[in-house]
Amino acid sequence: MSMVEVAPTAPRGTDRARLADGHGRPAGGKCPFHSLQPDIFADWLDSGLQCAAGKREFKAGRFFVSRFRNGTDYAEAFEQFRRQVAEERKTGFLALLVHDESQCHSVADELALLGKAMAEAGRADDVDKLIRGETLGTPIDVTCPVTGKETAYEFFTVAFTRHALNPADPLYDPSLGAPFTAVNTTSDAYAFARLVHDQSVRAWGCAPWEMIHDRDAVEMLFRKCVIAWQNMSITTISNYSRVTQDPARGVHLVDNRTHWVAAHNDPVFAELEKCPHVHEMPVIYAQRLTAKWSANLFDGEPYVPSRDGQSGGIPMLESAFEFEGVSDELHKL
Repeated sequence: MSMVEVAPTAPRGTDRARLADGHGRPAGGKCPFHSLQPDIFADWLDSGLQCAAGKREFKAGRFFVSRFRNGTDYAEAFEQFRRQVAEERKTGFLALLVHDESQCHSVADELALLGKAMAEAGRADDVDKLIRGETLGTPIDVTCPVTGKETAYEFFTVAFTRHALNPADPLYDPSLGAPFTAVNTTSDAYAFARLVHDQSVRAWGCAPWEMIHDRDAVEMLFRKCVIAWQNMSITTISNYSRVTQDPARGVHLVDNRTHWVAAHNDPVFAELEKCPHVHEMPVIYAQRLTAKWSANLFDGEPYVPSRDGQSGGIPMLESAFEFEGVSDELHKL
């Protein structure tokens, strides 16, 4: 196992995406499988990564990236990630599977390998159930970036595959595709909390919980951050819509921008059947989160973490796409 060091804001052509041994040193030779070559990873960061929030975290150096060959490697890397989240150093974890790509001919093949690795790592009991729609969530204890109190934020692991970028694959879904086979672990709620903290430090030089003498100012900050997070989500949806060759497998924004639709259920680990699901946008879940933080900071209400932002989608029939502002056409955002 080795880590891929991603230095914040480094220009292309530097060591921004070099494969390293965990101490910033080159990892000794090139990866034998083409999709894990440093240049390919760098190109993906430059132009292949469509998620606006993910780009932000990579640029900030807050993504922990590693290669793994089996469940033992993955379990070790995940524990490193857990510690770095607790130390407020990382917000996301991308783990790239090193394997013989010539043996994988479909998304299903890649998912089987990833599911097996999760089982070997002790993170799943049944591989078949995991890749057929189970959610793989892990609570991590952190100091909440907004309230300053010990909180357990849940992080969710999702599979990404090379063949998901192939329109001929039955499980074609560009929003779950990458030029490598990998699993990605994030928490929308925690990432949003870090955004709020960043903006608080930028505005006032301190964390939100250090501004409890000025409720109006803090709640104004919350509103601005909800708008920023909403706009980042709209950008992400627009990006994926643009690169999708089959509109039925694209992501779509409903007309009032309160929900988004995908051909999969987010954040389940994987699925072997495609079905459109509708999910909440930040204008709903992030606003709900800030209301909880405000009540905790100013009214003494307990803050009980939930799956805000990654609560799962609601299945939709194709015929339902015409209802509640949902269209089967790609929206121009």
